Amino acid sequence: MRKVFFVDDEPLIAQGLTSILEWGQYNLKIVGSANDGLQALEKLKEEPVDLLITDIMMPRMNGLELIKKVKEMHPRTKFIVLSGYEEFEYVKVGITLGIQNYLLKPINIDELESTIKHIRGDWEREELKLFRSEEDWKVLRSNVLQRWVNGDIETHEFRQRAELLGIPLNYSFYHVAVLRLISDDKPISQLYRLTGLADEFSDITAKKLGEGHEVICFPDMDDDIVVLFASMEVHNDVVQESITAAMQRLHGMTTLRLWCSVGDTNDFKGVQEGYRAAKGQLGRSILAGESDIFYSLADEQGDTEIPLEPLNQEQMNKLLVEGSEPALQAYIESLLASASDGQAVCRAPYINTAIQLMLAVKDMEKNPDYSEVFAPLPRISTLHGLQQHVWATIERSLELQRQSETGYSTHVSFLIEQVQHHYSEELSLKTLSQRLKLHPNYLGQLFQQEVGSSFSDYVNQYRIEKATQLLLHTEQKTAEIAVNVGYIDSSYFYRQFKKYAGVSPTELRTMYAK
Repeated sequence: MRKVFFVDDEPLIAQGLTSILEWGQYNLKIVGSANDGLQALEKLKEEPVDLLITDIMMPRMNGLELIKKVKEMHPRTKFIVLSGYEEFEYVKVGITLGIQNYLLKPINIDELESTIKHIRGDWEREELKLFRSEEDWKVLRSNVLQRWVNGDIETHEFRQRAELLGIPLNYSFYHVAVLRLISDDKPISQLYRLTGLADEFSDITAKKLGEGHEVICFPDMDDDIVVLFASMEVHNDVVQESITAAMQRLHGMTTLRLWCSVGDTNDFKGVQEGYRAAKGQLGRSILAGESDIFYSLADEQGDTEIPLEPLNQEQMNKLLVEGSEPALQAYIESLLASASDGQAVCRAPYINTAIQLMLAVKDMEKNPDYSEVFAPLPRISTLHGLQQHVWATIERSLELQRQSETGYSTHVSFLIEQVQHHYSEELSLKTLSQRLKLHPNYLGQLFQQEVGSSFSDYVNQYRIEKATQLLLHTEQKTAEIAVNVGYIDSSYFYRQFKKYAGVSPTELRTMYAK
Protein backbone atom coordinates (compact mmCIF):
# COMPACT_ATOMS: atom_id res chain seq x y z
CA MET A 1 0.00 0.00 0.00
CA ARG A 2 1.12 3.56 -0.64
CA LYS A 3 1.94 5.78 2.34
CA VAL A 4 0.18 9.01 3.34
CA PHE A 5 1.40 11.68 5.83
CA PHE A 6 -0.60 14.62 7.28
CA VAL A 7 0.78 18.00 8.44
CA ASP A 8 -1.40 20.61 10.17
CA ASP A 9 -0.81 22.85 13.19
CA GLU A 10 -4.37 22.12 14.32
CA PRO A 11 -4.30 18.61 15.84
CA LEU A 12 -8.05 18.13 15.40
CA ILE A 13 -7.74 18.60 11.64
CA ALA A 14 -4.91 16.07 11.41
CA GLN A 15 -6.99 13.61 13.41
CA GLY A 16 -10.07 14.31 11.30
CA LEU A 17 -8.19 13.55 8.11
CA THR A 18 -7.62 9.98 9.24
CA SER A 19 -11.37 9.32 9.38
CA ILE A 20 -12.63 11.55 6.58
CA LEU A 21 -12.09 8.78 3.99
CA GLU A 22 -11.78 5.01 3.85
CA TRP A 23 -8.13 5.30 2.85
CA GLY A 24 -7.66 1.55 2.55
CA GLN A 25 -10.08 1.30 -0.37
CA TYR A 26 -7.71 3.54 -2.34
CA ASN A 27 -4.76 1.31 -1.42
CA LEU A 28 -3.44 4.05 0.90
CA LYS A 29 -2.09 3.70 4.42
CA ILE A 30 -1.71 6.57 6.92
CA VAL A 31 1.79 6.33 8.40
CA GLY A 32 1.96 9.48 10.55
CA SER A 33 1.32 13.17 11.12
CA ALA A 34 3.08 16.31 12.38
CA ASN A 35 2.05 19.72 13.80
CA ASP A 36 4.44 21.87 11.78
CA GLY A 37 6.67 21.72 8.73
CA LEU A 38 9.96 21.32 10.58
CA GLN A 39 8.71 18.39 12.62
CA ALA A 40 7.32 16.78 9.47
CA LEU A 41 10.60 17.24 7.60
CA GLU A 42 12.56 15.40 10.30
CA LYS A 43 10.17 12.45 10.17
CA LEU A 44 10.10 12.32 6.37
CA LYS A 45 13.89 12.22 6.18
CA GLU A 46 13.78 8.80 7.80
CA GLU A 47 10.65 7.46 6.13
CA PRO A 48 9.62 8.82 2.70
CA VAL A 49 5.94 8.77 1.76
CA ASP A 50 3.97 8.68 -1.48
CA LEU A 51 1.45 11.41 -0.62
CA LEU A 52 1.88 14.44 1.67
CA ILE A 53 -1.21 16.42 2.66
CA THR A 54 -0.16 19.67 4.33
CA ASP A 55 -1.53 22.95 5.62
CA ILE A 56 0.15 26.15 4.35
CA MET A 57 0.22 28.51 7.30
CA MET A 58 2.22 26.81 10.08
CA PRO A 59 4.89 27.94 12.58
CA ARG A 60 8.64 27.41 12.01
CA MET A 61 8.17 26.15 8.42
CA ASN A 62 5.13 26.69 6.24
CA GLY A 63 3.65 24.13 3.88
CA LEU A 64 5.21 25.44 0.68
CA GLU A 65 8.69 25.45 2.21
CA LEU A 66 8.10 21.89 3.40
CA ILE A 67 7.02 20.78 -0.08
CA LYS A 68 10.15 22.29 -1.61
CA LYS A 69 12.40 20.46 0.88
CA VAL A 70 10.60 17.11 0.53
CA LYS A 71 10.66 17.36 -3.27
CA GLU A 72 14.42 17.71 -3.16
CA MET A 73 14.73 14.55 -1.05
CA HIS A 74 11.97 12.48 -2.68
CA PRO A 75 11.06 13.74 -6.16
CA ARG A 76 8.21 11.21 -6.70
CA THR A 77 6.17 12.29 -3.65
CA LYS A 78 2.74 13.80 -4.48
CA PHE A 79 1.30 16.80 -2.60
CA ILE A 80 -2.11 18.19 -1.65
CA VAL A 81 -2.21 21.65 -0.06
CA LEU A 82 -4.82 22.76 2.52
CA SER A 83 -5.64 26.32 3.51
CA GLY A 84 -8.22 28.16 5.57
CA TYR A 85 -8.56 30.85 2.89
CA GLU A 86 -7.80 31.19 -0.81
CA GLU A 87 -4.62 33.08 -1.53
CA PHE A 88 -3.66 33.40 -5.18
CA GLU A 89 0.05 33.86 -4.46
CA TYR A 90 0.15 30.56 -2.58
CA VAL A 91 -1.73 28.81 -5.38
CA LYS A 92 0.75 30.19 -7.92
CA VAL A 93 3.76 29.00 -5.93
CA GLY A 94 2.12 25.62 -5.33
CA ILE A 95 1.58 25.12 -9.05
CA THR A 96 5.27 25.78 -9.73
CA LEU A 97 6.12 23.14 -7.09
CA GLY A 98 3.84 20.59 -8.77
CA ILE A 99 1.07 20.18 -6.19
CA GLN A 100 -1.87 17.97 -7.21
CA ASN A 101 -4.59 20.21 -5.76
CA TYR A 102 -5.26 23.17 -3.47
CA LEU A 103 -8.18 22.44 -1.10
CA LEU A 104 -9.93 25.01 1.05
CA LYS A 105 -11.00 24.25 4.61
CA PRO A 106 -13.45 22.86 5.54
CA ILE A 107 -12.46 20.10 3.16
CA ASN A 108 -14.94 19.04 0.51
CA ILE A 109 -14.89 15.22 0.67
CA ASP A 110 -15.96 14.76 -2.96
CA GLU A 111 -13.16 17.03 -4.13
CA LEU A 112 -10.64 15.18 -1.97
CA GLU A 113 -11.80 11.82 -3.34
CA SER A 114 -11.57 13.12 -6.88
CA THR A 115 -8.03 14.33 -6.23
CA ILE A 116 -7.00 10.97 -4.75
CA LYS A 117 -8.35 9.12 -7.78
CA HIS A 118 -6.48 11.48 -10.09
CA ILE A 119 -3.25 10.90 -8.16
CA ARG A 120 -3.73 7.13 -8.37
CA GLY A 121 -3.98 7.51 -12.14
CA ASP A 122 -0.71 9.43 -12.15
CA TRP A 123 0.95 6.70 -10.13
CA GLU A 124 -0.20 4.00 -12.55
CA ARG A 125 1.01 6.01 -15.54
CA GLU A 126 4.37 6.45 -13.86
CA GLU A 127 4.53 2.72 -13.19
CA LEU A 128 3.77 2.06 -16.83
CA LYS A 129 6.80 4.12 -17.86
CA LEU A 130 8.98 2.19 -15.42
CA PHE A 131 7.77 -1.25 -16.54
CA ARG A 132 9.88 -1.61 -19.66
CA SER A 133 9.98 -5.38 -20.12
CA GLU A 134 7.08 -7.22 -21.74
CA GLU A 135 6.60 -9.44 -18.68
CA ASP A 136 6.31 -6.50 -16.30
CA TRP A 137 3.86 -4.82 -18.64
CA LYS A 138 1.72 -7.96 -18.55
CA VAL A 139 1.80 -7.98 -14.77
CA LEU A 140 0.60 -4.37 -14.64
CA ARG A 141 -2.16 -5.06 -17.17
CA SER A 142 -3.17 -8.20 -15.27
CA ASN A 143 -3.46 -6.21 -12.04
CA VAL A 144 -5.73 -3.64 -13.68
CA LEU A 145 -7.88 -6.37 -15.26
CA GLN A 146 -8.21 -8.17 -11.92
CA ARG A 147 -9.42 -4.94 -10.31
CA TRP A 148 -11.94 -4.56 -13.12
CA VAL A 149 -13.50 -8.04 -13.04
CA ASN A 150 -13.66 -7.85 -9.22
CA GLY A 151 -15.42 -4.48 -9.37
CA ASP A 152 -12.57 -2.68 -7.57
CA ILE A 153 -12.13 0.04 -10.18
CA GLU A 154 -14.60 2.62 -11.50
CA THR A 155 -15.60 2.28 -15.16
CA HIS A 156 -14.28 5.71 -16.18
CA GLU A 157 -10.97 5.00 -14.42
CA PHE A 158 -10.70 1.59 -16.07
CA ARG A 159 -11.28 3.16 -19.49
CA GLN A 160 -8.30 5.44 -18.89
CA ARG A 161 -6.08 2.49 -17.91
CA ALA A 162 -7.40 0.38 -20.79
CA GLU A 163 -6.27 2.97 -23.32
CA LEU A 164 -2.76 2.93 -21.88
CA LEU A 165 -2.56 -0.87 -21.61
CA GLY A 166 -4.08 -1.85 -24.93
CA ILE A 167 -7.24 -3.40 -23.49
CA PRO A 168 -9.96 -3.48 -26.22
CA LEU A 169 -13.04 -1.39 -25.50
CA ASN A 170 -14.45 -0.79 -28.99
CA TYR A 171 -16.25 -4.12 -29.51
CA SER A 172 -19.98 -4.76 -29.37
CA PHE A 173 -20.01 -8.03 -27.44
CA TYR A 174 -17.96 -9.46 -24.59
CA HIS A 175 -17.81 -12.92 -23.07
CA VAL A 176 -15.95 -14.00 -19.95
CA ALA A 177 -14.85 -17.49 -18.90
CA VAL A 178 -12.77 -18.85 -16.03
CA LEU A 179 -10.41 -21.75 -16.66
CA ARG A 180 -9.24 -23.96 -13.78
CA LEU A 181 -6.35 -26.39 -14.17
CA ILE A 182 -6.95 -29.08 -11.57
CA SER A 183 -4.15 -30.26 -9.30
CA ASP A 184 -5.41 -31.77 -6.06
CA ASP A 185 -1.88 -32.12 -4.67
CA LYS A 186 -0.17 -28.75 -5.16
CA PRO A 187 -1.25 -25.22 -6.18
CA ILE A 188 -0.95 -24.73 -9.95
CA SER A 189 1.37 -21.73 -9.46
CA GLN A 190 3.93 -24.11 -7.92
CA LEU A 191 3.82 -26.37 -10.97
CA TYR A 192 3.59 -23.93 -13.90
CA ARG A 193 4.09 -20.29 -14.78
CA LEU A 194 0.48 -19.16 -15.03
CA THR A 195 1.17 -16.16 -17.27
CA GLY A 196 2.76 -18.54 -19.80
CA LEU A 197 -0.26 -20.85 -19.75
CA ALA A 198 -2.55 -17.82 -20.10
CA ASP A 199 -0.58 -16.63 -23.14
CA GLU A 200 -0.76 -20.09 -24.72
CA PHE A 201 -4.53 -20.26 -24.17
CA SER A 202 -4.95 -16.76 -25.61
CA ASP A 203 -2.91 -17.55 -28.75
CA ILE A 204 -4.82 -20.76 -29.52
CA THR A 205 -8.29 -19.26 -29.06
CA ALA A 206 -7.38 -16.11 -31.04
CA LYS A 207 -6.16 -18.19 -34.00
CA LYS A 208 -9.28 -20.34 -33.87
CA LEU A 209 -11.58 -17.30 -33.77
CA GLY A 210 -9.84 -15.34 -36.53
CA GLU A 211 -10.41 -11.69 -37.39
CA GLY A 212 -13.08 -9.63 -35.70
CA HIS A 213 -12.29 -11.13 -32.30
CA GLU A 214 -9.80 -10.39 -29.58
CA VAL A 215 -8.84 -12.54 -26.59
CA ILE A 216 -7.18 -11.52 -23.33
CA CYS A 217 -6.16 -14.07 -20.71
CA PHE A 218 -4.70 -13.43 -17.26
CA PRO A 219 -4.41 -15.32 -13.96
CA ASP A 220 -6.51 -14.21 -11.00
CA MET A 221 -5.76 -14.39 -7.28
CA ASP A 222 -6.98 -18.02 -7.04
CA ASP A 223 -4.62 -19.35 -9.74
CA ASP A 224 -7.48 -19.57 -12.23
CA ILE A 225 -7.12 -18.12 -15.73
CA VAL A 226 -9.67 -15.47 -16.70
CA VAL A 227 -10.51 -15.41 -20.42
CA LEU A 228 -12.10 -12.31 -21.98
CA PHE A 229 -13.52 -12.50 -25.51
CA ALA A 230 -14.30 -9.30 -27.42
CA SER A 231 -16.11 -9.43 -30.78
CA MET A 232 -18.35 -7.45 -33.09
CA GLU A 233 -20.90 -10.27 -33.37
CA VAL A 234 -22.12 -13.05 -31.06
CA HIS A 235 -20.68 -16.45 -31.99
CA ASN A 236 -21.27 -18.70 -28.99
CA ASP A 237 -20.57 -21.93 -30.88
CA VAL A 238 -17.30 -20.61 -32.27
CA VAL A 239 -16.25 -19.38 -28.82
CA GLN A 240 -16.93 -22.82 -27.33
CA GLU A 241 -14.97 -24.52 -30.10
CA SER A 242 -11.99 -22.23 -29.54
CA ILE A 243 -12.08 -22.82 -25.78
CA THR A 244 -12.26 -26.60 -26.26
CA ALA A 245 -9.31 -26.55 -28.67
CA ALA A 246 -7.22 -24.49 -26.25
CA MET A 247 -8.15 -26.75 -23.32
CA GLN A 248 -7.06 -29.82 -25.30
CA ARG A 249 -3.76 -28.13 -26.04
CA LEU A 250 -3.15 -27.24 -22.37
CA HIS A 251 -4.13 -30.75 -21.27
CA GLY A 252 -1.54 -32.14 -23.66
CA MET A 253 1.09 -29.79 -22.25
CA THR A 254 0.35 -30.36 -18.55
CA THR A 255 -1.53 -33.73 -18.42
CA LEU A 256 -3.85 -31.99 -15.91
CA ARG A 257 -7.63 -32.02 -16.01
CA LEU A 258 -9.23 -28.70 -17.01
CA TRP A 259 -12.57 -27.15 -16.17
CA CYS A 260 -13.87 -24.05 -17.93
CA SER A 261 -16.93 -22.21 -16.62
CA VAL A 262 -18.42 -19.59 -18.94
CA GLY A 263 -20.33 -16.61 -17.61
CA ASP A 264 -23.43 -15.34 -19.40
CA THR A 265 -22.12 -12.02 -20.75
CA ASN A 266 -23.17 -10.05 -23.80
CA ASP A 267 -21.73 -6.58 -23.29
CA PHE A 268 -18.95 -4.62 -21.65
CA LYS A 269 -20.98 -3.75 -18.55
CA GLY A 270 -21.83 -7.40 -17.87
CA VAL A 271 -18.25 -8.70 -17.63
CA GLN A 272 -18.04 -8.35 -13.84
CA GLU A 273 -21.31 -10.23 -13.32
CA GLY A 274 -20.24 -12.92 -15.79
CA TYR A 275 -16.95 -13.36 -13.94
CA ARG A 276 -18.73 -13.67 -10.59
CA ALA A 277 -21.11 -16.27 -12.05
CA ALA A 278 -18.27 -18.36 -13.49
CA LYS A 279 -16.24 -18.19 -10.28
CA GLY A 280 -19.36 -18.96 -8.28
CA GLN A 281 -19.92 -22.19 -10.15
CA LEU A 282 -16.32 -23.30 -9.65
CA GLY A 283 -16.66 -22.54 -5.96
CA ARG A 284 -19.94 -24.33 -5.24
CA SER A 285 -19.45 -27.39 -7.48
CA ILE A 286 -17.10 -30.36 -7.59
CA LEU A 287 -16.28 -32.59 -10.56
CA ALA A 288 -17.65 -36.11 -10.26
CA GLY A 289 -17.00 -37.30 -13.81
CA GLU A 290 -13.75 -38.65 -15.22
CA SER A 291 -13.42 -36.38 -18.27
CA ASP A 292 -10.05 -34.68 -18.74
CA ILE A 293 -11.81 -31.60 -20.17
CA PHE A 294 -15.05 -30.21 -18.80
CA TYR A 295 -16.88 -27.21 -20.29
CA SER A 296 -19.91 -25.72 -18.55
CA LEU A 297 -22.14 -22.68 -18.58
CA ALA A 298 -22.38 -20.97 -15.20
CA ASP A 299 -25.57 -21.65 -13.24
CA GLU A 300 -26.38 -24.72 -15.32
CA GLN A 301 -24.36 -27.35 -13.44
CA GLY A 302 -23.91 -28.31 -9.83
CA ASP A 303 -26.69 -26.16 -8.38
CA THR A 304 -28.92 -29.00 -7.22
CA GLU A 305 -27.91 -30.32 -3.82
CA ILE A 306 -28.30 -34.10 -3.80
CA PRO A 307 -28.49 -35.57 -0.27
CA LEU A 308 -25.78 -38.09 0.52
CA GLU A 309 -25.95 -41.13 2.74
CA PRO A 310 -25.30 -39.79 6.26
CA LEU A 311 -22.15 -40.80 8.09
CA ASN A 312 -22.86 -43.75 10.41
CA GLN A 313 -20.74 -42.70 13.38
CA GLU A 314 -21.06 -46.08 15.07
CA GLN A 315 -19.95 -47.93 11.97
CA MET A 316 -17.07 -45.50 11.43
CA ASN A 317 -15.89 -45.86 15.01
CA LYS A 318 -16.10 -49.64 14.76
CA LEU A 319 -13.98 -49.61 11.59
CA LEU A 320 -11.41 -47.34 13.24
CA VAL A 321 -11.26 -49.54 16.31
CA GLU A 322 -10.85 -52.68 14.21
CA GLY A 323 -8.18 -50.94 12.12
CA SER A 324 -9.05 -52.69 8.85
CA GLU A 325 -7.72 -50.34 6.20
CA PRO A 326 -9.46 -51.99 3.19
CA ALA A 327 -12.82 -51.83 4.99
CA LEU A 328 -12.22 -48.20 5.97
CA GLN A 329 -11.25 -47.23 2.43
CA ALA A 330 -14.29 -48.96 0.98
CA TYR A 331 -16.59 -47.14 3.43
CA ILE A 332 -15.06 -43.75 2.59
CA GLU A 333 -15.47 -44.34 -1.14
CA SER A 334 -19.09 -45.43 -0.66
CA LEU A 335 -19.96 -42.22 1.22
CA LEU A 336 -18.14 -39.95 -1.25
CA ALA A 337 -19.35 -41.69 -4.40
CA SER A 338 -21.17 -39.60 -7.00
CA ALA A 339 -24.90 -39.45 -6.35
CA SER A 340 -25.62 -37.95 -9.77
CA ASP A 341 -25.15 -38.75 -13.45
CA GLY A 342 -23.82 -35.23 -14.05
CA GLN A 343 -20.17 -34.29 -14.42
CA ALA A 344 -20.39 -31.55 -11.76
CA VAL A 345 -22.32 -31.84 -8.50
CA CYS A 346 -22.99 -29.58 -5.54
CA ARG A 347 -19.81 -29.30 -3.48
CA ALA A 348 -21.14 -28.64 0.04
CA PRO A 349 -22.54 -32.12 0.96
CA TYR A 350 -19.32 -33.86 -0.10
CA ILE A 351 -17.08 -31.43 1.76
CA ASN A 352 -19.21 -31.74 4.91
CA THR A 353 -19.09 -35.56 4.78
CA ALA A 354 -15.34 -35.51 4.16
CA ILE A 355 -14.79 -33.27 7.19
CA GLN A 356 -16.88 -35.57 9.39
CA LEU A 357 -14.84 -38.58 8.27
CA MET A 358 -11.51 -36.92 8.95
CA LEU A 359 -12.53 -35.48 12.32
CA ALA A 360 -13.71 -38.92 13.45
CA VAL A 361 -10.15 -40.23 13.26
CA LYS A 362 -8.37 -36.98 14.23
CA ASP A 363 -10.35 -36.83 17.48
CA MET A 364 -8.73 -40.13 18.48
CA GLU A 365 -5.24 -38.58 18.40
CA LYS A 366 -3.67 -37.20 21.55
CA ASN A 367 -2.51 -33.96 19.87
CA PRO A 368 -4.49 -33.68 16.63
CA ASP A 369 -3.36 -31.26 13.93
CA TYR A 370 -6.58 -30.08 12.32
CA SER A 371 -4.82 -27.87 9.75
CA GLU A 372 -4.10 -30.92 7.58
CA VAL A 373 -7.85 -31.55 7.47
CA PHE A 374 -8.97 -28.10 6.34
CA ALA A 375 -6.03 -26.40 4.55
CA PRO A 376 -6.08 -28.51 1.33
CA LEU A 377 -9.89 -28.38 0.86
CA PRO A 378 -10.16 -25.08 -1.09
CA ARG A 379 -7.95 -26.32 -3.94
CA ILE A 380 -9.66 -29.73 -4.29
CA SER A 381 -12.00 -29.69 -7.30
CA THR A 382 -12.75 -33.38 -7.92
CA LEU A 383 -14.44 -36.17 -5.97
CA HIS A 384 -11.44 -38.38 -6.64
CA GLY A 385 -9.13 -35.77 -5.14
CA LEU A 386 -11.42 -35.41 -2.13
CA GLN A 387 -11.44 -39.18 -1.56
CA GLN A 388 -7.63 -39.22 -1.77
CA HIS A 389 -7.34 -36.39 0.75
CA VAL A 390 -9.68 -38.06 3.24
CA TRP A 391 -7.92 -41.40 2.98
CA ALA A 392 -4.43 -39.86 3.25
CA THR A 393 -5.50 -37.99 6.40
CA ILE A 394 -6.95 -41.14 7.99
CA GLU A 395 -3.94 -43.21 6.95
CA ARG A 396 -1.51 -40.71 8.55
CA SER A 397 -3.57 -40.69 11.72
CA LEU A 398 -3.59 -44.50 11.95
CA GLU A 399 0.17 -44.53 11.36
CA LEU A 400 0.68 -42.10 14.24
CA GLN A 401 -1.15 -44.51 16.49
CA ARG A 402 1.19 -47.30 15.41
CA GLN A 403 4.37 -45.28 15.86
CA SER A 404 4.31 -45.73 19.61
CA GLU A 405 5.02 -49.41 19.01
CA THR A 406 8.02 -48.88 16.68
CA GLY A 407 11.66 -49.28 17.56
CA TYR A 408 11.45 -52.94 18.61
CA SER A 409 13.47 -55.87 17.34
CA THR A 410 12.20 -57.88 14.40
CA HIS A 411 10.78 -60.68 16.56
CA VAL A 412 9.02 -58.36 19.03
CA SER A 413 7.68 -56.21 16.16
CA PHE A 414 6.22 -59.39 14.67
CA LEU A 415 4.42 -60.18 17.94
CA ILE A 416 3.03 -56.64 18.22
CA GLU A 417 1.84 -56.74 14.62
CA GLN A 418 0.07 -60.03 15.27
CA VAL A 419 -1.74 -58.53 18.27
CA GLN A 420 -2.82 -55.44 16.29
CA HIS A 421 -4.23 -57.45 13.40
CA HIS A 422 -5.46 -60.60 15.16
CA TYR A 423 -6.41 -59.49 18.68
CA SER A 424 -9.91 -60.96 18.25
CA GLU A 425 -8.39 -64.42 17.65
CA GLU A 426 -6.60 -66.84 19.97
CA LEU A 427 -3.02 -65.67 20.53
CA SER A 428 -0.31 -67.54 22.40
CA LEU A 429 3.46 -67.42 22.57
CA LYS A 430 3.59 -71.16 21.96
CA THR A 431 1.89 -70.92 18.57
CA LEU A 432 3.65 -67.72 17.47
CA SER A 433 7.08 -68.98 18.57
CA GLN A 434 6.69 -71.98 16.27
CA ARG A 435 6.27 -69.60 13.33
CA LEU A 436 9.45 -67.82 14.34
CA LYS A 437 11.27 -71.10 15.14
CA LEU A 438 12.17 -69.81 18.61
CA HIS A 439 11.62 -71.25 22.07
CA PRO A 440 8.49 -69.65 23.65
CA ASN A 441 10.35 -68.92 26.93
CA TYR A 442 13.08 -67.03 25.07
CA LEU A 443 10.51 -65.12 23.02
CA GLY A 444 8.56 -64.22 26.17
CA GLN A 445 11.73 -62.93 27.89
CA LEU A 446 12.63 -60.87 24.80
CA PHE A 447 9.14 -59.34 24.74
CA GLN A 448 9.23 -58.55 28.47
CA GLN A 449 12.65 -56.90 28.12
CA GLU A 450 11.72 -54.62 25.18
CA VAL A 451 8.07 -53.82 25.92
CA GLY A 452 8.13 -53.84 29.71
CA SER A 453 5.22 -56.22 30.19
CA SER A 454 4.47 -59.87 29.59
CA PHE A 455 2.99 -60.91 26.28
CA SER A 456 -0.29 -62.00 27.92
CA ASP A 457 -0.59 -58.65 29.73
CA TYR A 458 0.05 -56.80 26.49
CA VAL A 459 -2.64 -58.80 24.66
CA ASN A 460 -5.18 -58.20 27.41
CA GLN A 461 -4.33 -54.49 27.61
CA TYR A 462 -4.72 -54.10 23.85
CA ARG A 463 -8.04 -55.96 23.84
CA ILE A 464 -9.37 -53.85 26.72
CA GLU A 465 -8.39 -50.64 24.89
CA LYS A 466 -10.34 -51.78 21.83
CA ALA A 467 -13.27 -52.80 24.02
CA THR A 468 -13.22 -49.39 25.72
CA GLN A 469 -13.50 -47.58 22.38
CA LEU A 470 -16.38 -49.81 21.32
CA LEU A 471 -18.18 -49.25 24.61
CA LEU A 472 -17.88 -45.47 24.30
CA HIS A 473 -18.51 -45.01 20.60
CA THR A 474 -20.94 -47.76 19.58
CA GLU A 475 -24.26 -49.22 20.74
CA GLN A 476 -23.03 -52.83 20.73
CA LYS A 477 -23.94 -55.01 23.69
CA THR A 478 -21.18 -55.87 26.14
CA ALA A 479 -21.31 -59.58 25.29
CA GLU A 480 -20.89 -58.78 21.58
CA ILE A 481 -17.94 -56.51 22.32
CA ALA A 482 -16.31 -59.25 24.40
CA VAL A 483 -16.44 -61.65 21.44
CA ASN A 484 -15.27 -58.97 18.98
CA VAL A 485 -12.11 -58.29 20.98
CA GLY A 486 -11.23 -61.96 21.61
CA TYR A 487 -13.00 -63.06 24.81
CA ILE A 488 -15.37 -66.01 24.41
CA ASP A 489 -16.17 -66.13 28.15
CA SER A 490 -18.11 -62.96 29.13
CA SER A 491 -17.39 -63.35 32.84
CA TYR A 492 -13.66 -63.57 32.13
CA PHE A 493 -13.96 -60.44 29.99
CA TYR A 494 -15.64 -58.60 32.89
CA ARG A 495 -12.82 -59.59 35.27
CA GLN A 496 -10.09 -58.62 32.82
CA PHE A 497 -11.81 -55.36 31.98
CA LYS A 498 -12.09 -54.29 35.63
CA LYS A 499 -8.48 -55.33 36.23
CA TYR A 500 -7.10 -53.14 33.44
CA ALA A 501 -9.70 -50.34 33.28
CA GLY A 502 -10.43 -50.04 37.02
CA VAL A 503 -14.20 -50.11 36.41
CA SER A 504 -16.63 -52.57 34.90
CA PRO A 505 -17.88 -52.16 31.31
CA THR A 506 -21.31 -51.11 32.61
CA GLU A 507 -19.81 -48.51 34.97
CA LEU A 508 -17.70 -47.08 32.17
CA ARG A 509 -20.69 -46.62 29.88
CA THR A 510 -22.73 -45.05 32.68
CA MET A 511 -19.99 -42.51 33.47
CA TYR A 512 -19.60 -41.65 29.78
CA ALA A 513 -23.35 -41.18 29.33
CA LYS A 514 -23.46 -38.76 32.24
